[in-house]
Amino acid sequence: MNPGEEILAMARKFISGDDRSMGFIASMEKVVVENLPDSDMFEFLAEGISLYRPWAGAPYWSEGDMVQLMEDFVQEFGGSEKS
Repeated sequence: MNPGEEILAMARKFISGDDRSMGFIASMEKVVVENLPDSDMFEFLAEGISLYRPWAGAPYWSEGDMVQLMEDFVQEFGGSEKS
């Protein structure tokens, strides 16, 4: 699986609720930073991934904010592929 496919699969896992932990987001960040640093995918995800703190309140991103970001990401980069 290439890094783009891997991050899309991870986004779908987050959306499904299978894993919404900080550790999972850190693993997503690692894939994006190490493999996709100069890509549109990186630009799309960077802010949300860096600000995800579901318990912290503003200015951090909530779980709902991240679900929306991941849904938008899958729609933008996932084509017609289903989760």
